[in-house]
Amino acid sequence: MAVTRSFAQVDIGTISGTVVDGTDSVVPGVRITVQNEGNRTTQVTTTNSSGYYVFPSLMVGDYTVIVEMKGFQKSVQTGIHLNAADHLSLPVRLSLGEVTQSVQVSGDAPQALALEPSTGGTVTSSQMQQLEVNGRNPVYLAGLEPGVTGTNVGTFDPDSVSSGAFSINGARTDAYTVYVDGAVATRTRSSGSMLGAQDMSSVQELQVLTGYFDAEYGRSNGGQIRFVTKSGTNKYHGEAYEVVRNAVFDANTWSRNASPLAQQSSKPPKQNYNDFGFTFGGPVYIPNKFNTDKSKMFFFVAEEWVKRRYDTEATGTVPTAAMRTGDLSELLSPTNPFFGKPRVAKDPSTGQPFPNNVIRADRLSSLGVALLNEYPLPIAGFQRGSANWIQTFAVSSNLNKTTFKVDYLPNSKNHLYVRGTIIPWTFNGPLEGTFGVFQSLWSRPNRTATIDLTTTFSATLVNDFSISGNSDGKGTIEPDPRCGAYCNRSA
Repeated sequence: MAVTRSFAQVDIGTISGTVVDGTDSVVPGVRITVQNEGNRTTQVTTTNSSGYYVFPSLMVGDYTVIVEMKGFQKSVQTGIHLNAADHLSLPVRLSLGEVTQSVQVSGDAPQALALEPSTGGTVTSSQMQQLEVNGRNPVYLAGLEPGVTGTNVGTFDPDSVSSGAFSINGARTDAYTVYVDGAVATRTRSSGSMLGAQDMSSVQELQVLTGYFDAEYGRSNGGQIRFVTKSGTNKYHGEAYEVVRNAVFDANTWSRNASPLAQQSSKPPKQNYNDFGFTFGGPVYIPNKFNTDKSKMFFFVAEEWVKRRYDTEATGTVPTAAMRTGDLSELLSPTNPFFGKPRVAKDPSTGQPFPNNVIRADRLSSLGVALLNEYPLPIAGFQRGSANWIQTFAVSSNLNKTTFKVDYLPNSKNHLYVRGTIIPWTFNGPLEGTFGVFQSLWSRPNRTATIDLTTTFSATLVNDFSISGNSDGKGTIEPDPRCGAYCNRSA
């Protein structure tokens, strides 16, 4: 017996199998119970005349499968991990005996097999906890999967909207779509961007589809990156954390040590990074009135704050004070740092060199002089190749990640959940151009949300009704008034 199902970007999976006895004969009428080890919700079914059973709509998580039949020992298999959209086959062989006797099998044994070929991979929350993720941006964990190349997994990028800049299965960079619980999180107006760096502590798993995915993934041909958020369990759980990076732990860089500026050569650049937050989840119940057995409604909330204060350094080549008056005599030196060989300025009207490489004041263009004066002056004593200007700019970034999710299971046939994620990001852009003569303030609101109802009518008929949405809001880009006179060149 074969049952084919198609799920449209939903995160449920199935466990099915055939029950046989010691002679490999199928056993009909066997009671099968599956229990979610996190929230302790259960579903029950029986094998049909072919000994086949199926649980067609299970949420992501770890499961225990209990098989009971009179005249046979009870079979208990624990720790069966079900990923999003997995279709696992769990065949069961019963041994003669009493039901009071049981055979237990741990999930570490390879008794659950995928019904479909693997075309990607999954990073689970337990694996994320064991990995040192630089910057706690989970999208870069996609680089761990076969067929994914590009950005290094260790990239420090805690507060950007980059979707990773990966190439999946040889497709062009960023030819993939990012989903959060089925909601598209790829920005429609900017390839390579997503709606905020996800909170790693709120992610149940990260799944990468690298090929042979279903037709509903028609937006991108390279691959799909799917986030599945955590749900609450039947017990209260939470965590609090903080990750700190500070310049007091750093050594100065080689380029700063060579700078004539005391504020650069005397200490490392400012690099303050504080990433802190919490998660909390559990059952929603009213004693003696609602959800008294803590098996119907659950909640999960997560908050994360990322605050960065750091310095960025820029170098460039600018005209000297003499050049701004038409005096180009320093370019006659065969060792001048700008060209490394003599350069002669010629009069365009006669084709003859200007005497001593100096252009007379009456031949200077007022517009040309104004343009040269838009550049900052060289830094005295600094020369690195042709660069004679160096400056340090302060960068600030504030990112907040709010995730909430409520699951409601009124019975074993229905599962409703509501999930929302809000990731507002504000930061400054001190280098809108090489010399930072325009500095900006940015605001980037990012939001995704999903409402999903899964209804199981029978072993062969499941309906999933899902509404999802995303928004990057009305972000703003404004001049940074803190730049002051440096940006107001005309003043």
